[in-house]
Amino acid sequence: MQDRDTNSLRLFIGIEPDATTQRFLDATANACRQRGLPRGTRWLSHNNRHLTIAFLGETAAENVEHIESRLSTIAQETPEIYVQAVSTHPFPGPRAKLLATELLPTPELDHLHQNCRQLMLDLGMRPESNSYRPHFTLARCRLGFARFPPLPTQHYCLLNNLTLYHSLLAPGGSQYTPLAKFQLVGS
Repeated sequence: MQDRDTNSLRLFIGIEPDATTQRFLDATANACRQRGLPRGTRWLSHNNRHLTIAFLGETAAENVEHIESRLSTIAQETPEIYVQAVSTHPFPGPRAKLLATELLPTPELDHLHQNCRQLMLDLGMRPESNSYRPHFTLARCRLGFARFPPLPTQHYCLLNNLTLYHSLLAPGGSQYTPLAKFQLVGS
């Protein structure tokens, strides 16, 4: 694994699911398995499950401390957020290679997303598309999930942290390591 002494790290900002949401995602994954899935479906481990807020990509190691400081400030200004999980389906569309549980966007979550985009702009980074579709990825498959019909879900997820992740590309799939985690404590 790379460490902070190297020139750059592949980073993203996300939210680690709480224990109740992890149990909900486990139950959803089990319901999906019972419906039958393509060969080669790879399930994300508990450690890799997250809600992406902003993908930073290759980031100079010297910027990590500044990013952590800004995330701490954002977390102190942001209250916990509840969002509703509404469907598990191929993501982002019917022929996708991801199976994800999609969340209904909320103004609070959008505001958090915009704050993280602004952090990127302030660092001279180029954010991804302005559209944001919050989701928890459950599985990946090279063959895609075209034959998987949407599975309606209903669960309110507590989003209570902001986490800076290091993404390490590996032969069996990316591994995500939290570098810093900040509780959302705003009022």
